[in-house]
Amino acid sequence: MEPLVSICCTAYNHEKYLAQTLESFLSQRCDFAYEILIHDDVSTDRTADIIREYAARYPHIIRPMFQTQNQYSRGVPINETFNFPRARGKYIALCEGDDYWCDPDKLQRQIAHMESDPGCTFCFTNGYVHDEAGIHPDRPFLPYYENEKSLFTGESRTFTLDEMARVNFIPTASFVFRVDALRALPPSFTQRECQHGDLRMRLFLTAAGHAWYEHLYACTYRENVSGSAMQIWKKEKRDLLYRRCQSVVDMVNDVDDYSRGAASAGLQTIRDHYLWVMAHNAPDLKTLVSGEVGRVWRTLPAKERLRCAVRLMLPRGLAARLGQMTSR
Repeated sequence: MEPLVSICCTAYNHEKYLAQTLESFLSQRCDFAYEILIHDDVSTDRTADIIREYAARYPHIIRPMFQTQNQYSRGVPINETFNFPRARGKYIALCEGDDYWCDPDKLQRQIAHMESDPGCTFCFTNGYVHDEAGIHPDRPFLPYYENEKSLFTGESRTFTLDEMARVNFIPTASFVFRVDALRALPPSFTQRECQHGDLRMRLFLTAAGHAWYEHLYACTYRENVSGSAMQIWKKEKRDLLYRRCQSVVDMVNDVDDYSRGAASAGLQTIRDHYLWVMAHNAPDLKTLVSGEVGRVWRTLPAKERLRCAVRLMLPRGLAARLGQMTSR
C-alpha cells in the first residue's frame, strides 16, 4: 500500500533521544499507511546504529539514508535535499530526531482535516517544551509569548498568512503539509539560503493556501539540547548573526512578493524584528544608518542608538566596554 504520509526526520548525534522519537511515529493510530524517511548526517555516537536496528525491524516503513560527509556543516538543507525528494506520500510530516510525538492520534487528526479541506496547505498543533537542562518545568509551547495569547483560544481554527506572520515560534514537530503545495512554491523558496528553514516553510506554505491549527498537545520539543541550532546561535559572532538575519529579511521579502502583499503588515513585524538585530550587529557605520537597517535604527531610544553607533567608531575592546557600561 502506498503511503499517504511521509514522516521526514533528520538525525545527528541523537542517540539519547532517537528511540523515543521513532517509537512515537510507530505508535500512531491511523487508517492510512505512512513511511518514515530518516536521514543521518554522519553522527559520531550510536545514532546510525539505532536507525539500522529500527529499519531492520520495520523494513516496509522505515527508509533510512546515511551520509559519508556531514552535509549540515556545508550549508546543505537536509530535508529539502535528501528527504523531500524521495517522499511518496501526499503529505509530509516533520519531526527532528531529538523531539517526539506524544499523542497517538496526531497524524489521524491532522490528515482528517486536510483531506476535508483542499485549500489547507499547512497544518500544525500545540505541544510541550521540555527543558533538557532541568531548570524549568514542562510547559505548553503555544502561545510562546504573552502577546500571542489572543491567537490561541483553545479551539481549532484557520490561520491566515498575516496571523501566521505574527507568531514567533510554533513546534516544528507538529508540521504537516501538502507535497503538491511544496513542489509548486516559487524558485526563491529553495534557491535563496535561509537558516530559519521552519519559519520559511510555514510562511510560504501558508501563503500557498491557508493554515489550520488543530488544538492538540501532540508533540514535545526539547530545548537546551547540546549541539542544537539554538545552542549554536547563542554563541554566534556578530558578523554571522548579521548575515543570518539578513537572510531572513530577504526570505520575508520573497514571501511578500509570492503572496502579492496579502500580509504585508504581519510580515513587516517579522522584518523589523530581524532588522533590529541587524542594527545592533551592523558591520560598519554606513550600514547602520542606511536603508532599512537605518530606518529601524532611527526608531530606537537615543541611548540605544548611541551605543550602536559608538561601538562602530571605537576600537573593538573599548567599544565592548562602553556597551557594558551603557547597558546598566
